[in-house]
Amino acid sequence: MFKTKGFSSNNSLKRRAVIVDAPDLPPEECEFFITSAGVADTEKAGVPDIKSIDFEVEELFEEEPEEVIEESPEIPLINVKGIGAGTAENLEEHGITSIENLIKSDPEEIASKISGVSSKKVIEWQTSAKELIKI
Repeated sequence: MFKTKGFSSNNSLKRRAVIVDAPDLPPEECEFFITSAGVADTEKAGVPDIKSIDFEVEELFEEEPEEVIEESPEIPLINVKGIGAGTAENLEEHGITSIENLIKSDPEEIASKISGVSSKKVIEWQTSAKELIKI
């Protein structure tokens, strides 16, 4: 392998350059060709035919993935930002017993069932609950 300097600027595959990094050779102008086989001293470079591995796949085996049931740890409702013990009890009385239930519930419906809670507040709870599940 050698380094060259001064590639010709034409678009052909023939190049002229000066060999600059060949310790056993003095700097010398040379011509070479860029071929599909790499750099060669002729325009056509022969690529030897290599026998490939000849085999047939008799049967494809696809492993069926085992169903992995991810159980998210049961996070209490009071861990959600803005929900205290009293609010958690009110939510549980209305059927919202987990963070998943809270996220899936309609904010308007929850706000109408629990006094002093707006739908905007429920949306904030749902956002906070989603962040807890990501952790």
